[in-house]
Amino acid sequence: MRSRRSAFTLIELLVVIAIIAILIGLLLPAVQKVREAAARMSCQNNLKQIALGNMNYESANQKFLPGVSQPGGCCAGTWIIPILPYVEQQNLFSIAPVFGTANYGSNPTVIATRMKMMTCPSDTPTTWNGGSGVLHNYVLNAGNTSLYQQNIPYNCTGGTTTGTGSCVSFGGAPFGFYADPSNVTNDNDAGYAKTGQQFTIASITDGTSNTLAVAEILQAPTQGADIRGYVWWGGSAGFTTYQLPNSTSSTDVVAGGGCGTNNTALYPCTTSSSSTLPRQLVARSRHTGGVNVALCDGSVRMINNSIDLPTWRAAGTSQGGETLPLP
Repeated sequence: MRSRRSAFTLIELLVVIAIIAILIGLLLPAVQKVREAAARMSCQNNLKQIALGNMNYESANQKFLPGVSQPGGCCAGTWIIPILPYVEQQNLFSIAPVFGTANYGSNPTVIATRMKMMTCPSDTPTTWNGGSGVLHNYVLNAGNTSLYQQNIPYNCTGGTTTGTGSCVSFGGAPFGFYADPSNVTNDNDAGYAKTGQQFTIASITDGTSNTLAVAEILQAPTQGADIRGYVWWGGSAGFTTYQLPNSTSSTDVVAGGGCGTNNTALYPCTTSSSSTLPRQLVARSRHTGGVNVALCDGSVRMINNSIDLPTWRAAGTSQGGETLPLP
């Protein structure tokens, strides 16, 4: 007589479920690591495209991209417009106002378009001002001090580019932002005689392999007034190396813009620009342990959060004359 096989008991089912749960728990960190590795690789590829786009722009125009728009203007477009034809975005470029005109960069279709190569997959995509403009993750190097590209504190003397004393001297940058010394403490753009200044490869005397070109920032954490990541606007189009990347003690200074309400340790922010902490953005990312950057020669690497401040500041200069073996 053939015996009948009994069904699983409740205890047996619970044991099987527990084993499956343990296996999932063991596999999940590995899956997350693989996912983050893929996201970091995609992010580095984005940086590579931007860096090569700048180099192709230089080949066509004999100078690097402008950090912000035409002299006299701050908020109607940035480097993201003239780079478009060099990163396979000719369609967007064709509907953007002409570079150097009053409405440059203000086309609502253009600023509301999210570009994959400008978005890090590790970050959360957000928009600014109720969706009128998308936020992105990559900005150009404005140097080792601030977006005003002057010494810190302003008018200080006897300092060094790495800030070993009380004065941090501006050591040049590959991209021009707000450079008129008569207006370094406010957002009155009239008189910014050097705004949008462009530089040649020859002006990068530190060498293209020793000078940062592009780095990550985080998009604003809320869909509102926080303007960080709105790279169509000059105040969010560049980073500096005055403060360490990803440091919770490093503060974004978005003078002329908004910080939003979610001003957490990951997003420290102030709208008050001062002579000791002028307008600047800190390189930030959601990657574990560091931030991705591209150099002016087109190479890409990750900079560890543990980098020492003098080395980080030296990497931001284009004419500082420092010895710079980047880690």
